[in-house]
Amino acid sequence: MGKSLIRLCSLLILIIFVTSYIISASGYYEYSILQKRVISSDKIKEFEEDIKNNKDMDLVDYLDKDRVNYSNKITTLVYNISDNSNKLVKKVIKAFFRDISSFLSE
Repeated sequence: MGKSLIRLCSLLILIIFVTSYIISASGYYEYSILQKRVISSDKIKEFEEDIKNNKDMDLVDYLDKDRVNYSNKITTLVYNISDNSNKLVKKVIKAFFRDISSFLSE
């Protein structure tokens, strides 16, 4: 009973870690946020022309208005859950190895 419980917990921790690592390593969420900040080359040229002509400028005029944001509450929630579980797993692994190293050094 004890060994099977330890194996089950270890397997569960491994699955959570691998899943959260894959989600964070894919970088989809960060990429979508980055894309919101990127200004196209055409807009940069337009901005430079407006500077040369001393026009009044607003940053909103140069952002891509056609971009569709597909994120919703569920995707944000899933990302937050995976990010928090990733942090938790890292803490658990660090504590585990810290305990093992203190046990071995004694």
